Order: sequence, then C-alpha cells, then structure tokens
Amino acid sequence: MLNVAYKNSALLTNIRNMGKRNQKTIGIIGAGRFGTSAARELLANGHEILLIDNNVKRLESLAGDCTTAIGDAESPEFLEEAGIKEVDAVIVAIGENESASNHAVINCKDFGLFVVAKATDATHGKILDRLGADYVVYPERDSATRLARFITRSSILDMVELYDKVFMMEINATGPIVNRPLESLDLPNTFGVQVVTILRGDETVFPVSATDVAQEGDRVVVLGPEEALQKLAKAVGPS
Repeated sequence: MLNVAYKNSALLTNIRNMGKRNQKTIGIIGAGRFGTSAARELLANGHEILLIDNNVKRLESLAGDCTTAIGDAESPEFLEEAGIKEVDAVIVAIGENESASNHAVINCKDFGLFVVAKATDATHGKILDRLGADYVVYPERDSATRLARFITRSSILDMVELYDKVFMMEINATGPIVNRPLESLDLPNTFGVQVVTILRGDETVFPVSATDVAQEGDRVVVLGPEEALQKLAKAVGPS
C-alpha cells in the first residue's frame, strides 16, 4: 500500500517540500513577560503576530511591530472579530487568571486552532490538557524562546491531507524516536501511524525496514489519521 502511495506524484512532491517552513501567523493571548518574550522571538524569526490582551499598556511596547487587539479573550465574539480564526496557531499565555486561560483555550479549540497553553502549576496543566490544549508548557521548565521555536517548527502546522482522513506529517527525529529501530518503536500499534521514509540530509531512506533507525537530525515522514499524528507530535515534543 505504501509503495503504491509513494509513487503518487502528489505524495512525492509533498515529501520533497517537507521541511520548507513558511512564514507563520501566530496568535498570542496574554502580553505579560512570557507572552511578549515569545512574540519577540517569533518576530525576530520573520513570523507575524496577533497579540491580544485586555490591558492596553501591555501592548504598547510591541504595537509597532505586530497586530494588537484589546479585549477579553473569554469572549469568542471578540476573538473572532480580532482575527484569531486566521492564525496558524495560538499561544495562550495568560498569567494568574486560570479561569480566563481556560476559557481562552476552549474558545480557540472551538475555532479549530492548534493551541499551546501556559500552565500556572501541575494541576492547571492537567485541566488545560483535558480542555483540549495541544501542548501545555510550564514557564519554570519551558522558556518563551524554546516555546517559540517549537510552535513554528511543529509538524502539525504543516500537516498535509493526501486522501480522505489520511494525512502526512514530518517530524524531527528527537527524544523517544531517536536511535531505536522502527520495529521497537512499534508506531503502528502505539500511535496508529506508519513511517513512509526517513530524510537524512540529501539522502532518502526508502523503503524503510523494521531495522532502520532514525538518527539525531533526521526528519521522519509518517502517514496516519490526523488525531494519531497529533498524538505522535505531542509525544515527541519540542526539539
């Protein structure tokens, strides 16, 4: 089945284009220290920012560099009017107001967006996860700079639909999928996805075998349902 799919010209084109990251538009809700740090890193790397806060003073320092909107992120009507539905992903970086953070996550997920949310503590992190946040970060562990790099490199933002409910995604070989034979990873049973090929510099490892190993710095192209691919990307996490 994979051999047949691989010969499809559209699939070949998509694989060749993998890794060519385009400019992203990222929404950031919460212009505190964490949110503004992430915004500055993203702007420095050529991405566009929609920065949202209910305090106009917090937006002043970046008003000349990005699009800003003043209002309540707990209101889906306000978020839609601000243009949140047009972004590629959202960082919910609201500070101590957990209720506002939770409502912002719900609203953004209702719009079908990829959401990274900042947790105030472990309990809040569990709540955010159950509310549907695609990735939960903890400021004491995850810096705003590291988060900015992760969200724009996230394979989920470049997921390609090949056929009805069949998607292709490229992930960076890192963490739990590095230096282990594909056979031992058992991705089809663990996540419901299948490795198509491994990209190593200018080399393409295809067809892959059970004994092939992804090395640090490789890119791994996988096929599967959207939800299964999201789970895999979340498990691999920031590189």
